[in-house]
Amino acid sequence: MIALRRTSLLVAACAAIIGHSPLLAADVSPALKKNADILQTILHTAFKDSEQARLSSLQYSYLSGQGILFQASSGSRHRFEFRNITMQSAPAAPVAPLPPLPGSEFEFEFDSSDIEQITEAAEQMAEQMHDQHRQAYRIAEKQRVIERELRDAEREKRDIEFNKSLTTLDKEQQQELQKLQQKTKLLQEKLTEVAKEAGLSRKQLEEQRAKQLAEQQQQTAAMVKTVGEKFSQVLCDYGASLRDMPDNEYVTLQVNNRGSEGRYYWVVKKADINQCMTGKIKAKDLLAKTTSYQF
Repeated sequence: MIALRRTSLLVAACAAIIGHSPLLAADVSPALKKNADILQTILHTAFKDSEQARLSSLQYSYLSGQGILFQASSGSRHRFEFRNITMQSAPAAPVAPLPPLPGSEFEFEFDSSDIEQITEAAEQMAEQMHDQHRQAYRIAEKQRVIERELRDAEREKRDIEFNKSLTTLDKEQQQELQKLQQKTKLLQEKLTEVAKEAGLSRKQLEEQRAKQLAEQQQQTAAMVKTVGEKFSQVLCDYGASLRDMPDNEYVTLQVNNRGSEGRYYWVVKKADINQCMTGKIKAKDLLAKTTSYQF
């Protein structure tokens, strides 16, 4: 009798543990999955033709108790990248070759319908960058040649001046010294001009890179603004498609932006979506309630 009672208690305890085990948690309802499928289709339609916020590879997952996470990439599948465009260094010389500009890399993203035109534009941009680096290389090589000639002339001039300190120079030596003095002066002037030319070339490269970065930042800012506005409007207009999702959960959009580092997130509470659907708040108010960040 005692053994039977112990067995009954053990069975009851195991049943209680199994009943609370997460391994046997109920599956997500088919209705909720259907809700997510509908909203995924709506989001895909809303973003596929957007010039500033075209999203691709839109997928979703569901985290019980947290909500639905939509993941997408901004831009299209086709992309050109030109990274660290540099020229080969010149033969060894005391002056180091011009290094590549920091962050001298850029990329293009474009729609497949414009692939031929954009391919040509990308190739032209790459060729322009190569031309600028070749020009910088030629200037650096020109500077090395002048400095080498200047060192040789100054060495010869020092030798004659040293002899002058020991004995009187003859007429030929005096003429040679005058020629070397004129030559070193001319080479120094040329070296100053080339140094200015090198500085101007580097400045142009840096300005172009800064311009590219500014344009990229503007495009990213426009993308973030447009995605946030469209996402809020879609949830406000079609949030009813999530009728089977609990009000205390969230709808999150994660966008991987190929033109910048990190990912962008928009997190919207289902209860706020309900308010927008019923007209209590507008889409812009829903956007204001949205938690957005980059990580």
